[in-house]
Amino acid sequence: KRTMNQITPTNASIGAQTKTEPPQQSLGQADFLELMVAQLQNQDPSEPMDNNQFLSQMAQFSMVNGIDSLNTGFSNMSSSILGDQGLQAAGLLDRQALVETSLASFDGKKPITGTIEAPPNSSDIKVTVKDNSGSVVRVFAAQIGPSGQPTIEWDGRDQQGKSMAAGNYNMTATANVAGNQQGLPLAVSNTITSVSIDSTSRQIKLNLSNGNTVALSDVKEYR
Repeated sequence: KRTMNQITPTNASIGAQTKTEPPQQSLGQADFLELMVAQLQNQDPSEPMDNNQFLSQMAQFSMVNGIDSLNTGFSNMSSSILGDQGLQAAGLLDRQALVETSLASFDGKKPITGTIEAPPNSSDIKVTVKDNSGSVVRVFAAQIGPSGQPTIEWDGRDQQGKSMAAGNYNMTATANVAGNQQGLPLAVSNTITSVSIDSTSRQIKLNLSNGNTVALSDVKEYR
């Protein structure tokens, strides 16, 4: 069973780095307050600042302070939500993710399953399985699921019935569509081996047994 140690951040910097601060582009709260105090100290006693003008500047200062606090609150909430999503995604470890890809990871035991996107007028839908060298291992007819969608189920055997070794295999689907032979998009299931948090995009990523990394939004179905 996988452990929580498999939830790892990606794009992290390794080793100490010298960080150069960019030049400040806008005034902060302290700058704003300092300018307002200087304005009060240097005003012309014969023509003091108008009360309405003073109140307007105080309102601006309060608004800047409020926006800064709001941004901090949103940042903290975003980090909290991301952490909760990571914990929830950890519960997906060792499950199968159905993703649009032709690369299937075979563990030597469990059949490879998937689905095919076929137009309504498709017929003679076939699936071709190739090994890493590009050699054809098996060609078989797709099954039709209860919903009417063509499905894939490869038991890990070649055309002669010999069990194949564990590893990655490439799958393609073809069909006769309105009298023409054409390729069809497909999706296959691969085991979720670990979960990562991308520090750049701040998204949860799923690392699959076929070596691919996908976002949660890429998964069509969990099995």
